[in-house]
Amino acid sequence: MESFFVFYMSFYSILFHFLVFNEATPWARRHCQQITKGYDCNDMDLQSIPDEIPNSVQILQFSFNYLPALYNSTFQRLKSLRSLDVTRCSITFIYEDVFTYQPHLEVLLLTGNPLVFIASTAFSGPLALKYLSLVQSKIKQLSDIPSENLAYLEVLDLRGSNIRSLNGLSNFRWQNLKSLQLDLNFIDRISFNDLQPFSNLAGVSISFKGNDFIYIEPGAFHSLNLSSLDFSGCLNKMNISSLLKGLEGIKTNRLNLGLYETDSNVYIASAALQSFCNIFVSDLDFQLQHFLDLNNSTFHCLEGLKKLDLTRAHLNALPLNTTGLSTLSHLILDENQFKDVCQSNTRNFPMLTHLSISGNLKKLTFSNRCLDSLGLLEELDLSVSLVNPREPCCNNQLFGLGELKLLNLSYGSPMFWSSKPFNVTPKLEHLDFSHSVYTLLNDSSPFSNLQSLRTLNLSWSNTDLTNVHLFVGLKALQHLNLRGNAIQGEVLTQTELFKCVPLLETLVLSACKITSFDENLFKGLRHLNHIDLSENKFVKLSTSGFYSLDFLKLNFARNDITTVDVASVADLGEEGSVDLSYNPLVCNCSNFEFIHWVKKNKVKVKHLMETFCNGTGTRIIDAKLQCDLPVGVLVFCAVLAAVLLASAIFLLIRRVRKYSIYTNL
Repeated sequence: MESFFVFYMSFYSILFHFLVFNEATPWARRHCQQITKGYDCNDMDLQSIPDEIPNSVQILQFSFNYLPALYNSTFQRLKSLRSLDVTRCSITFIYEDVFTYQPHLEVLLLTGNPLVFIASTAFSGPLALKYLSLVQSKIKQLSDIPSENLAYLEVLDLRGSNIRSLNGLSNFRWQNLKSLQLDLNFIDRISFNDLQPFSNLAGVSISFKGNDFIYIEPGAFHSLNLSSLDFSGCLNKMNISSLLKGLEGIKTNRLNLGLYETDSNVYIASAALQSFCNIFVSDLDFQLQHFLDLNNSTFHCLEGLKKLDLTRAHLNALPLNTTGLSTLSHLILDENQFKDVCQSNTRNFPMLTHLSISGNLKKLTFSNRCLDSLGLLEELDLSVSLVNPREPCCNNQLFGLGELKLLNLSYGSPMFWSSKPFNVTPKLEHLDFSHSVYTLLNDSSPFSNLQSLRTLNLSWSNTDLTNVHLFVGLKALQHLNLRGNAIQGEVLTQTELFKCVPLLETLVLSACKITSFDENLFKGLRHLNHIDLSENKFVKLSTSGFYSLDFLKLNFARNDITTVDVASVADLGEEGSVDLSYNPLVCNCSNFEFIHWVKKNKVKVKHLMETFCNGTGTRIIDAKLQCDLPVGVLVFCAVLAAVLLASAIFLLIRRVRKYSIYTNL
């Protein structure tokens, strides 16, 4: 009978184990994850709100579940909801008063649901719904959206639906609207009457991206005052001249008339741009356009323009004496075909503060003094353009740019630097020279006059880190990137190297082939809070050389570290962390103390899920060790125990004999 009882209990224990850990068991599914002020229940095959969600929840992420219809009982008990995401929940019907119990609801995401029916009182209840997303919801007309309870709506997102006209805009009360997104629909016409609901509003952003228009009534946007208007990718069936006539009379901060990569070529004649004499715009985007007859007067109607984006506009030069752009402050000429920086003819833009000629499709020569008229220029981006100065860089090329604060020369051609290459730009705060090899004419510091420099990127630049004078003068430097510069001898020993940058906060020395460093190298960097030593050749994690571990974030990922002395990480503070991912860490008893520390300090170990036991595929957090004491320790303990036992027996016998002598007397 007893053996039967044991068998019976064993059977049910095994059965219970398989039921609990079988993912197919409904009541054993994973639970919703708690997030700040809410819960994440995404993609859990749920068909109702789980009981585990408290009534007081404010944010509920419930996307990729199954709710074919929403009733007024679906969310009834969640009366404190402020944000609800039911993206792609196969919702087809939204019935009356679904949100009548959610007066505080502000954000509602119904993205990707094949809506067939929305009741007229579907959105009654919320006192101030501000964000409504019906992206890819298959809605065919604006009148299908009940608007009576959307008086406080700020953002209406209808991208990628089946809307074919603007009929129904007048049904909404738009007094609080900030953004209307109608991208990638099937709207092909706009009339003056369609846009009258916006006539008394200011600061609204409207996007029609990707709609194939065939007609816009001339003056349709007359008297509108918008924050931005986007017509990018809308010129497949309509010429830009007709579009611009429809925009005459508008005032907008930003106007996007660019194209998509897949769009047919559009050729803009200078005559078409005459409409801009009646269009008031500050920021204009012409990306991927072609200019048919670019000349000095092409942009003459753009007086007052602040920013012009001509990215990939198939340009090899700007007109020599351009009129109409004297107020321009930002000019973007990326991905064009200039041969020389001078072909931008920037003397026409005396107010320019930002100039970008990034990603030029031809090797870009940087001739002398062609930017000397830009005394107000603050940012110059010549990255990914294989910039090639004709003589030692960079004072002659940057002459006149005394206010420059940001200079990007990354991905350029090899160049020689003069002794003080940035002497004419003393106010530089950010310098990027990554992936651009340079040669110094001597061993003095090329940055000695850059007292305000805060960010310096010299990654993959073949920088010689044996030059202890390299960073002299950089008293304000906070971020230094030296990634990819190989260390001679593989040991970083120049203790004087970083003494000139006392305010350094971030230091990147990854992929530098370092095996070790002098322990006094970083001692003076009291503000250092992030050091990246990843992708090197360290076999040992060393932290004794840093000023403090209280807030230091250490990155030793992708090195050759196998074991870690727990003392090296024990002093990491609450804000400190260590990244040892993709190291060949051993998960045996020699690493037992460190593995135990990791399990107790998970928040201090970055990329924990990518920190594996070498050759096993097991994450270090999942390693299970049963470590006995070493043989030597066991022998010592046994000998000690024997000695103690013998001593105890000796003392006991002695005491007994003494007692017997006493009693015999």
